[in-house]
Amino acid sequence: MNAKYGCRWAVALCGAVILIAVFWSQRCCGQEGTERPKKVLTPEQLAYQQQWKEFMDKHHRLQAQGKAVFDAEMAREKAGDCPNARSNADFINCFGDQLTITDGNLKTFEGIIQALQAPGPQMPGQAEVTGDVPGIAGPALTPQHFIEEFERVEKIWGEYRETACTAAFHQFDGGTGGPSFEGQCELKLTRDHMLELDMIYGGDLHL
Repeated sequence: MNAKYGCRWAVALCGAVILIAVFWSQRCCGQEGTERPKKVLTPEQLAYQQQWKEFMDKHHRLQAQGKAVFDAEMAREKAGDCPNARSNADFINCFGDQLTITDGNLKTFEGIIQALQAPGPQMPGQAEVTGDVPGIAGPALTPQHFIEEFERVEKIWGEYRETACTAAFHQFDGGTGGPSFEGQCELKLTRDHMLELDMIYGGDLHL
């Protein structure tokens, strides 16, 4: 479990442990066999318990969706692009069509990662974290800061892909192979970026 993920869930998990302890305390008996008075959860605790269940259910659905779109794109890459293309025009059109699908998968993957950045429900009485929390090796960011950081990553990567694949286009010195090579470059870098995101945000996507 990475540090960010651990810090993020520690408080919520502690709350879950407390609720479980209360539940089991209701089932335990005293030494003489008499049942202890049952501790009834407050309305706030019951609401938190339900919110936590709904949050985790949504989290697991998002993880499943992320895995499905990631696996689908990796399978497309493994199968190979444009096996039936014969002419340069065929490759240009085919790579364009394939890139539309791949860009759509990346956009979906990005949206899932952003959704997984959402904080869990607050425990009753827990103060909302409004600033970075000091950690051993550095600050633990707030959920909003995580989202802003992710948006910066994607903006910078998008600029990199455009610059790198323009350079790929220029390798053909204005020749007809430039557009198809540019499309092939965009496909390759986009799939590689999905691999990068799966590694960087694996704590949210898989744990």
